Amino acid sequence: MTVSTSKPSPVEIGQAKNKETIYTATRTTKLADGTYSVEMLQYSDAKGAGGKVIATRDSVNEWTFNDNASTKVKQNESRLNNASKTQMESMRGQFVEKSQEAEEYNRAQGEPNKAPNDNSESNAKPAPPSQTEESVSGTRTSFPNLRYPINIAKTKQDIIKFDMHEYVPSKVAKIGQANAFGFSRGELGPSIGSVVLPIPSGISDQNKADWGSNSMTALDIAKAEIAREAIFKGLSDGVEKFQKYLKAVQQNSGAVKTAAGNSLAAAAAGVDGQALLSRTTGQVLNPNMELLFKGPSLRPFSFKFQLSPRDKEEANQVIKILRFFKQGSAPIRSKSNLFLKSPHIFRIKYVRMGEEGELHRGLNTFKTCALQSVGVNYTPTGNYATYSDGVMVSYDLSMSFSEITPIFNDDYGTGDNDQFIGF
Repeated sequence: MTVSTSKPSPVEIGQAKNKETIYTATRTTKLADGTYSVEMLQYSDAKGAGGKVIATRDSVNEWTFNDNASTKVKQNESRLNNASKTQMESMRGQFVEKSQEAEEYNRAQGEPNKAPNDNSESNAKPAPPSQTEESVSGTRTSFPNLRYPINIAKTKQDIIKFDMHEYVPSKVAKIGQANAFGFSRGELGPSIGSVVLPIPSGISDQNKADWGSNSMTALDIAKAEIAREAIFKGLSDGVEKFQKYLKAVQQNSGAVKTAAGNSLAAAAAGVDGQALLSRTTGQVLNPNMELLFKGPSLRPFSFKFQLSPRDKEEANQVIKILRFFKQGSAPIRSKSNLFLKSPHIFRIKYVRMGEEGELHRGLNTFKTCALQSVGVNYTPTGNYATYSDGVMVSYDLSMSFSEITPIFNDDYGTGDNDQFIGF
């Protein structure tokens, strides 16, 4: 296991009067299986005093911050991420000796598509066969970076940014990892295009969990207990448990005997035991009803924008934005046409004070989203009207997204995260 920590480097965070300089470094650990653990450290000065771990790399451009990181630090994740990539590049020679090692290091660095170093050895092992077939010719994997209004980058207006990425499937977690009994999301590569728009009205979110009622009668409980005894302790213990329940029934009143007898008779006949008991005695077994957690729910998001170009350049930008979302949401055919591959996916974020500003702490954040529907109204004013070049005078763009993975309690973190709405 190889461990190395870069030299601290300054990172400027915050905006205007709230700007400050902090010092961070990256600690990289090469694990026994050839993968890497990457941690971000913060220091109190440039000399490396008071070092503390504030985050661990979660995926290509994402970090999981701990309680040592302030809210202000978390809001400047992109700047810290860029600094970490530079710091890891300075340590490359300590970890990469052969060309086959470069790919894993690039992935840990957050640049999986980075070209291998020209000085690497030429005896690289062949890559393992891909689990997915190559896409059909003409599939688009590169889009422009677009903005509406076209001058929004020059303003300090709060914005919403949509970054498009190629879909990466989940992987079964390795035994020994924290998430050993589950799936881990594949790391997203760099953005293949983006759209910046003003934050629209009517934005909202709704966090839900799936709860449902569940019933279990005394007879159900008894059967479950007998089965548990037989499975975990042995068949003889299960038989003994059954005999205890049978004795308890025999010692009870006639009503209990009748209920148990009717339930057993119904089970033998394959009919509803509660219905038979109600028909014959006018009563039912206590269902012991309780509301129980069933699972998480995925959050949907809807956005609506009115795009009204004011000149030819902005009209071209609007056309490209509509095409960006329409083509990005379309399924992808494989080369043989035997398979359909997942459409591109999106990272969405609200940003304060322009594109280079801070993550908006007063609004929700998003996990990776799928674009499930795109709707365009070409005559939102109620009349057909175009400019001289045929571009409509206004468009209404409606989109429905859904997060790919659910929100969990630990996604919010602890400590001073209370100053940040988060998910």
